[in-house]
Amino acid sequence: MDTDKLPAWAQRALDPDTPMTEARETVRTMSMDNRLFPTIRMIDGKLTKLKPDDAYAMSVKKGDYIQFDSETEATAFSKKLSNMIQRKRSIMSQGKD
Repeated sequence: MDTDKLPAWAQRALDPDTPMTEARETVRTMSMDNRLFPTIRMIDGKLTKLKPDDAYAMSVKKGDYIQFDSETEATAFSKKLSNMIQRKRSIMSQGKD
């Protein structure tokens, strides 16, 4: 997967040097209309949880959702992204001791 082509919110989540929520989340995604978008965003330098409708509206306005052919594809990609984030962050945290 070419991470350089991902939207800024996904690239930020993959960066182990960016903050996490108290629940140790960097991003949470959902899909609607075959579009994958974040419900946790960096807003004014702070991770902010958005309501699904607000998150969807913001992603449409910004044009930073990821379009898929089906909800199944969007969900599969979301799981793959989560696994990538977890791997990148756990590898980096092991090296910081």
